[in-house]
Amino acid sequence: MQEFLFTILLGFASGFTSGAFGIGGGVITTPAIRLLLMRSSDIALGTPLPVIFPSAVVGGFNYWRAGKIIPRVVLYCSLFGLIGTVVGSSATSLLDTRYIMIITSLLIIYLAYRTYAAAGARSPYDSGEEARHSRYPAPMLACIGLLAGFFSGFLGVGGGVILVPAFYFLLHMELKECLGNSLVVMAFLVLPGSLIHSFLGHVEWPVALAMVLGVMPGSYMGSFFTLRARNRRVQVLFALLLLAIGIIFLFKEIRGLL
Repeated sequence: MQEFLFTILLGFASGFTSGAFGIGGGVITTPAIRLLLMRSSDIALGTPLPVIFPSAVVGGFNYWRAGKIIPRVVLYCSLFGLIGTVVGSSATSLLDTRYIMIITSLLIIYLAYRTYAAAGARSPYDSGEEARHSRYPAPMLACIGLLAGFFSGFLGVGGGVILVPAFYFLLHMELKECLGNSLVVMAFLVLPGSLIHSFLGHVEWPVALAMVLGVMPGSYMGSFFTLRARNRRVQVLFALLLLAIGIIFLFKEIRGLL
């Protein structure tokens, strides 16, 4: 019973982070399952995937209700993201992920710096003017989706780490649009990985179901918090989260090389 209640709390923390910052939440659940619940690495990698789906749906609903979801962005990024996920998953057996992960970690740390530095700037749509969605060309959306899907499948990182900065710096979307659309896209990206890991026996369903009980209210409250918070505050917090993710991944990979 204690483990069950603790797992629900882990799910809530993951869901809150996911809903608030448009990422998958695996940065919390994967190490927690491995180190705190003492499960195998396969279970720690596979079990969070089906948990992300309800978290993304609940949080995404809040963003959609607030008018932050852009169907064109979701459609192209999800479609090409699924292709990228398949390619990335297949490439794991062909390439050494350690050095690529180090480069990715450094990139995430750089994006954390850029995000923090831009916290005082105004997005083109911060003034409340209607976003011109035609400025989101299909080829760029496709490339962003492919990149996010590839890294999600290849390195097992949440696609939101790539999607949110790409939406913000390349498409100049309003910050809360970046978070909301990232969350909805991830709901589609985790589907193939969830199925594959389930068939491989890497999903411990009692743990996953206990986490779902926590992630759904957590994601709702996280997205509720972000939609009512000032953009600068959300951006600074997201930059700090990116920095923490980058440092954790970098330390893990460098330690593995020693």
